Amino acid sequence: MIESTVWVALPLTILTGGAFGLYVLARLLRLRNTHLAALTAGVFAVALLSLTPLFALVRAGAAPFFGAPTPGSAFLQADAAGLLLTAIACGLGVAVALYSGHYISLDQRFITYYPLLLMLIAGMIGMLLAADLFNLYLFCELMSISAYVLVAFRRHTDTAIEAGFKYLVMGSVGTLIMLLGIAFVYRETGQLTLPLENGIPGPWRRAGIACLLVGLGVKSAIVPLHTWLPDAYGRAPSSVSALLAAVISKSTLILMLKVALGLGLPAATLGLGLLLLSFLNMTLGNGLALVQTHTKRLLAYSSIAQTGYIMFSLGIGLRYELPAALQAGLFLLLTHAVMKATAFLSKGVCHFYCNTTLVTELRGTAQQLPLAALTFALSLAGLAGIPPLAGFVSKWFILTECLRAADWLAYVGLAIFLLNSLLALGYYLPLIVQLFTPAPARTGGAPARIGISPWMAVPLLTLAALIIAIGLYPGPWLAWVR
Repeated sequence: MIESTVWVALPLTILTGGAFGLYVLARLLRLRNTHLAALTAGVFAVALLSLTPLFALVRAGAAPFFGAPTPGSAFLQADAAGLLLTAIACGLGVAVALYSGHYISLDQRFITYYPLLLMLIAGMIGMLLAADLFNLYLFCELMSISAYVLVAFRRHTDTAIEAGFKYLVMGSVGTLIMLLGIAFVYRETGQLTLPLENGIPGPWRRAGIACLLVGLGVKSAIVPLHTWLPDAYGRAPSSVSALLAAVISKSTLILMLKVALGLGLPAATLGLGLLLLSFLNMTLGNGLALVQTHTKRLLAYSSIAQTGYIMFSLGIGLRYELPAALQAGLFLLLTHAVMKATAFLSKGVCHFYCNTTLVTELRGTAQQLPLAALTFALSLAGLAGIPPLAGFVSKWFILTECLRAADWLAYVGLAIFLLNSLLALGYYLPLIVQLFTPAPARTGGAPARIGISPWMAVPLLTLAALIIAIGLYPGPWLAWVR
């Protein structure tokens, strides 16, 4: 059942309109950082609420769209995976905007920061809802350009400029390869609507699929196309790193599935590719995280490994026709978004108040910033898969679904999955220990406890509570993912 409704375009309209409106208001009324943070959080909250009718329609079996769903036309169409990512992005947008009410207070360019946040998520949502390749490309560019600027937001530091430029170069190459792939698809089929209904792909369409997979692989940081990610996550403001790690790179991974399957790539072939590449992501991400001394780079390499876990579950589901494995992969995406956002925001608190950058500098955090130490430790324990937190539950579901495949490749993948989960303990647990290790004795006594601003404390507490709640009561969250 196909249904035309303006609700599909409403979240995108709210975010883009909010971005321009905020910028104009900030210039005319000279609004303070806290005012802009509250308004931005409100825009994200309204966009989140506007998704409610869409979830109801999709749950009822409808395929809501906005525009003219005919070959050669541009229109938006909502699907379950896109709505799930949109809801996660808007929810995290509320948390990041509130957190930035104090975190960005020392930056003089906060007037441009909040519109960029809104445009980043707007581009992601448009990319996920676009039902044709060309508009998908345009929204992907909107998302990418916003991300490049946000990574280099603190332009007074050479490292931020270097990370932003590297991200720009790699991301631009990825989008150019995507554009080439779109041209190849159009060369053969004469249309760009997804999904295509032209039967078995010919040579031009196969070349187009390959180009689109490579371009989206760059943006998803799939090994060996991941080299931009450690610098980008490591040098961006922690609030930006939280969004990039939680939803932005994962959205392009889900988009990769939508595009490849929509263009006619067999699900089993795509699943095999995801499985094999997931082994590289898991192993390289965890292996390089073990040797990191810079905390945010460690979290960045951890994100590469977590992407591998998601790819592994999605690959199992596609190759062996196991819908429950696809659901387990999306459930891991949800839990990873909450846990990794908590980790980056907690690290941001440590840097804001104590100027900690290296892992060894986190000693004494529990004495000075007990709340940040607690939320940071909870997120790391969840990412490590320690029960009864959200990360353990999501990995357990992947494990059980993998056993249903009953194939040698699935069993080999399961062994690699479990070994990498154990390997990850080698850097998660020492990081937790550092948080609760007393700082070296100094003259003048123990370091004084620092009070965290409510703007930063409330998002941290909310996200930490979600890590516990999802782990203890996964049923409602699994039902939502289904």
